[in-house]
Amino acid sequence: MTDPLNPPAPASQTMVARATTGDSGKAANSALTAPKCPACGQVNRVGSLICENCGSSLVGEQSIVGTKRFVRNADGELVDEDGAKLSTDEVNALGSAGSMTFDDDMILRLEVEGAPTPILVFPKGEIALGRRDPATGTMPDVDLTAFAAYRLGVSRKHAIIRHNQKKLEIYDLGSSNGTSVNGVKLASHQPHPLRDGDMITLGKMLMRAMFLQTKRPEATE
Repeated sequence: MTDPLNPPAPASQTMVARATTGDSGKAANSALTAPKCPACGQVNRVGSLICENCGSSLVGEQSIVGTKRFVRNADGELVDEDGAKLSTDEVNALGSAGSMTFDDDMILRLEVEGAPTPILVFPKGEIALGRRDPATGTMPDVDLTAFAAYRLGVSRKHAIIRHNQKKLEIYDLGSSNGTSVNGVKLASHQPHPLRDGDMITLGKMLMRAMFLQTKRPEATE
């Protein structure tokens, strides 16, 4: 039965938002922000720190389109509060946020805060994140040494990301300074699901995980 004091919102006023889930298991909605590159004008996906087109930094007020409420009009099209129809790029940027699906032909893009270029990874069974140690010969799959890993408290063997049944999971490997996802600290050696746009913290190093729908390059003979 419908509560007369709290009627449901009409279909034309559906809020388009990303839902994130913390330890409580309750989903929290937040307005979406579509970063527009100040250099080339590319509308990037929600949460991007670096332009997917030209590589320019998206950190800074000048690159933000704005936090808006998006609704669907009578034809089911996404429009902003002023009734302006969203471009195809904007719809794609908003629609991919928060997805857990990671297909075999996708690329994991790790955008380290403050770094000019992202790290592109083709996940295999699992990939190790950390920093190299010349003394022991330790060399993780994703070496973060060049990103000030030692100063930011990243361990030699800090975390792994595992590709399992079209999903990615991250595990902290008992690191000295811990691993967090969206501000939630992970228990050591326990899996935590990764979503497109999640913010990962290794020690004090921040990076954004983005899922790219890009084919792997074909092997040449």
